[in-house]
Amino acid sequence: MKIKIILTLFTFTLFLAFGYTAHAENPQDYYEDVTEADLKNSMILSPESSMAFINGQMVSAVQPIVRDGRTLVPLRFISEGFGAKVEFNAKNQSITIKYDNNTISLKIGKKALSVDGKSIKMDVAANVYNNTTYIPLRYIGEAFNKKVVYLKNAEIQPYSLIIIRDVNATAIENLNLIRVYELIYQGKSIVYSDRFMAVIIENGQLFFSNDFSNFEPFVYHEWIDDKNTIRHGDIWFETDMGHFYLNYAYATTQEFILYRVDGEEITRVAIEKAPIKAVKTYQNNVYYLTRYERGIPNAHETSNLKSATFDNGQWVSDYLGKPGFYYGFDTSGNIYDWPIDDNGITTFGYLRFSDLSSDEKKTTFGHYRIELKGHDHELVTP
Repeated sequence: MKIKIILTLFTFTLFLAFGYTAHAENPQDYYEDVTEADLKNSMILSPESSMAFINGQMVSAVQPIVRDGRTLVPLRFISEGFGAKVEFNAKNQSITIKYDNNTISLKIGKKALSVDGKSIKMDVAANVYNNTTYIPLRYIGEAFNKKVVYLKNAEIQPYSLIIIRDVNATAIENLNLIRVYELIYQGKSIVYSDRFMAVIIENGQLFFSNDFSNFEPFVYHEWIDDKNTIRHGDIWFETDMGHFYLNYAYATTQEFILYRVDGEEITRVAIEKAPIKAVKTYQNNVYYLTRYERGIPNAHETSNLKSATFDNGQWVSDYLGKPGFYYGFDTSGNIYDWPIDDNGITTFGYLRFSDLSSDEKKTTFGHYRIELKGHDHELVTP
């Protein structure tokens, strides 16, 4: 009975500490563009929260505090979080930290900090608050040879975020991952996120955002093509495999990102430089046509007809047909149907990217049967 009571209290304590509804405790579980290497030797904290992330893993934290305009951080929590060994000498109130063959030492109530014998004067002395030793944020970061980033914008950011990371580990800030951490600290329940968008769930309803702050309902709505309107993103496709969503990263990379949306399960199918104009599915594979409305790199080495296969938890995309060919559209931009069966995909095509003259390219006009795998086709009718 005593063990059961202890476990109940422990679970309740965790609930109070974390009180959040995010689906996973590790951003890597629901953030597409991050690896363990990106999160290694990193720490995220907030003065407004008793939650932290060490190497991407959510942990209960001794939270930082702010005193007289200075951000102070818990010395032992951060040191041990980075794998350091901390020794406290109660007799002389000194602390010694061993980290990667380096020695950091200081005394309670003193501003002096020693790193491998080199003395550094802090602007605030190390002090004890609530039985925890705190020192200024900047100095512990420098002592561990880490980059320290402090983010605070009271108008849009209810939580201050402290990032302590390796100097070259910039993925946290550069891939919008820090925006995901902001959502977690706000208590948002994240269904999917990557460097292009985030999807959360509230009261059973999905919402998405391209800027990770302004969310809109994420529901299928029929796309009606309007020739008078150029629309690159926010387009849904309905197929035999369910719904696919096309996003356009207009504010960043200006790429076109195709997702499969199956309830709360969202997977990224492909990223393209050219607009994705049509999507079909056949035998659990995804096929899509891109339209070269502007130049794309190495067009002579690929085609605009692509296939994507779900393999080992990820979609793998490749072009179909012969490199340099342009399928499904003629020189006037008119679109052709492209039926799929076991024999392949049949549609209009021509060699668009090559050293051939215009007249020579015209001789390649015709309807082709493109194989469902590989890089070959057969001319059906000229």
